[in-house]
Amino acid sequence: MRKPKQPRKIKGEPCWYPFWYGGSYCYDFYVEGQRYRQSTNVCDKASIKIAEGIAKAVHDAAWARALSDAPTLKDAAELYLAEFGVHETELEKIVGHYGPHIKIDEIDYLEIKRCGVELANSDVQPQTRRRQIKTPLLAVIRNAQGLRAEPQIDNVRERYLTPEEAERLIYVAKNPPSGVRDPDRRLLKMIALGLGSGVTPGEMFCIMASDVNRATGEIWISGEHVGAGKTKYRQRMVRLPDRAWQLIGDLPSEGRVFLSTTGREIIPDGKRGSTAIRQFRKLCDAAGLTPDKENPEPVVFYSLRHTWATAFASQVASEHALIQRGGWRDGRMAGRYRKRIPGDLADRLRAHGWNFKP
Repeated sequence: MRKPKQPRKIKGEPCWYPFWYGGSYCYDFYVEGQRYRQSTNVCDKASIKIAEGIAKAVHDAAWARALSDAPTLKDAAELYLAEFGVHETELEKIVGHYGPHIKIDEIDYLEIKRCGVELANSDVQPQTRRRQIKTPLLAVIRNAQGLRAEPQIDNVRERYLTPEEAERLIYVAKNPPSGVRDPDRRLLKMIALGLGSGVTPGEMFCIMASDVNRATGEIWISGEHVGAGKTKYRQRMVRLPDRAWQLIGDLPSEGRVFLSTTGREIIPDGKRGSTAIRQFRKLCDAAGLTPDKENPEPVVFYSLRHTWATAFASQVASEHALIQRGGWRDGRMAGRYRKRIPGDLADRLRAHGWNFKP
């Protein structure tokens, strides 16, 4: 004969209030749609107060979980797998153990150790238990909490121009094709400055007439204008080789000296593009400097900075001079721009009129 159902609730009592059923006090309530139904394991009818404390604690913990901003372990594990794609087998077992509702802020260090004991075979070595349980579980929690170090992807440019490629670019800048709108050859001035000094595009567009000293072949990079990189290590004097000055030719006697192809000042505020960039791309296409299997990176204005660093280092055997002229804070940063130097690079540069030695 079936055991008759016992009453679960008494009018006026909280939803969590324990009731006697099957030889122990039990609770049965819902929080945000999730049901909590279990025995308190209190089997003495006289110990109702103890059962009350257990049931109320479970009820309060359930609401704390429901109101917590922390993600569930299931959601955190899915995100971790999508990002890193490791520990899939281990995490499937761990999430199955905890279920879909437990949140990561409920899993403390003691709970992690308990999980390791419950899920691992009794005869496994401690290092195996750590690898299979503790490591993936901590990885998921730390990733969700933003405590896991983000992988650093070094996207340093590898593309620079050989002396022969640079000469092709200079040639088309002197003789721009019909699709390039540059009647006053202002792109040629920019290219010559980049190849001869390695200044950044932002620094180039901020050079004022008062910063230029043709008598000494020097240009002062103030590092104070918008777009010039306000960091103090970029404030410096650069010296251009004669070939660069020959290509630059005349410059305005006041205001900014490197202008757009239409003769307007370029304000490198990071918010607006420049027609000079679009025209420069067209020049690169005309010079045959388009990405291919051997050189998949496109040539951009910053490629001239990489080219200068490599060319300068091939002729001037001084890392200190390279750092000072390039405006870097240390040799590590300079090394990101200086590429592998062929043994004949210095001679090939001199053959085209480029001499970086003072």
